[in-house]
Amino acid sequence: MNLANWRNRWAALQVAATEWGAHPLARWVIGGVVAGLIAGVLVLLYWRAPVGLDEETEKVTFFQIGTGASDGPYFAVGGKLAAIVSRPPDAGRCEPGGPCGVEGLLAVVKSSAGSVANVRAVSARHFESALVQSTTLDQAFHGTGAFRGEKPFGNLRAIASIYHEAVHLVASRGANIHSVADLAKHRISIGAKGSGTAEVALDILRAYGLNPSRLDIVREDPARAEEMLLTNQIDAFFLVASAPSDEVASLASRGNIDIVPIDGEPAAKLISAHRQFRALHIPEGAYRFNPAIDTLALSAVWICNSAADETLVYEMTRALFDPGNRDFLPISQEMPPLPPKHDAAAEAANRLLLMKSAVEDLPIPLHPGALRFYREEGIAPGGS
Repeated sequence: MNLANWRNRWAALQVAATEWGAHPLARWVIGGVVAGLIAGVLVLLYWRAPVGLDEETEKVTFFQIGTGASDGPYFAVGGKLAAIVSRPPDAGRCEPGGPCGVEGLLAVVKSSAGSVANVRAVSARHFESALVQSTTLDQAFHGTGAFRGEKPFGNLRAIASIYHEAVHLVASRGANIHSVADLAKHRISIGAKGSGTAEVALDILRAYGLNPSRLDIVREDPARAEEMLLTNQIDAFFLVASAPSDEVASLASRGNIDIVPIDGEPAAKLISAHRQFRALHIPEGAYRFNPAIDTLALSAVWICNSAADETLVYEMTRALFDPGNRDFLPISQEMPPLPPKHDAAAEAANRLLLMKSAVEDLPIPLHPGALRFYREEGIAPGGS
């Protein structure tokens, strides 16, 4: 099969799983389908006809990417990463200018409770890799926040910063919530237990002088929080996702939510105290019936264990920035569009900008394999 077609089908399968996997019954079915697919691959690889003397045995390496809830943004992004780095046997040769993954690699997306859970899973080598919010990584590496009292997770290494996320505070219209401080007397969801969103929300609440123990808080994933908001079970919820977010846009189009700014002196202090936070402006028109707002942003980082194979990580990092994979790489959506006509100089400049963004303000060291790739490309990551 043509590699580009295979990659498109793989990405479409990941998206379909994201959209359908939220249903409890669907998760059982998907689990069975995935198990069947893996079993089928194994049968093809290990129970096929004997290999001839002059034929090389094809090998496949499975590689897990921990994400988040199956209906959340990390799961969808993980699907794109899997499509970028995968090139299983029989996928065909890489075509000039087309997408090209790592030969023999089949990346598999795994759902999880979120960033905090992903840190522990990668550290314990239950997942080969995972997506983690930069603020959560910073806490894990230094034994603070959600990891206070634990030994710092010093065996985590970065592959790349994948994209930037905006902190959305979504409030029911009519609840009179116009600032974070207004949450004091309302019911709010801060994100699922074990998620990076929950830790970010707690940091924000404290920065605005709110004691979480005195608030009416629930811990639900974004899909459940959206349902609760629409049925008047909560008044607001936090969501960390790229802007504009499809979930928030869907709510905004109905005209029944306000997107609350996270700005002013408390936000400035958070940015000053935590280098993983940055200011972000969401322009008017991003969300229907909502004005422009200022909020906070952070990065989603692809991480692995320090013991991960150096050559494999090098090849995956190379695949991330292969010119043929540009349209799949999430952070590329944040870059200026390329000229409509082929322009080698503009494409090279864009690729360099993508790589520089991928190593900017990382809270943990790069994996040696990734570091080798960036240095070969003339990128000198800070602190490496």
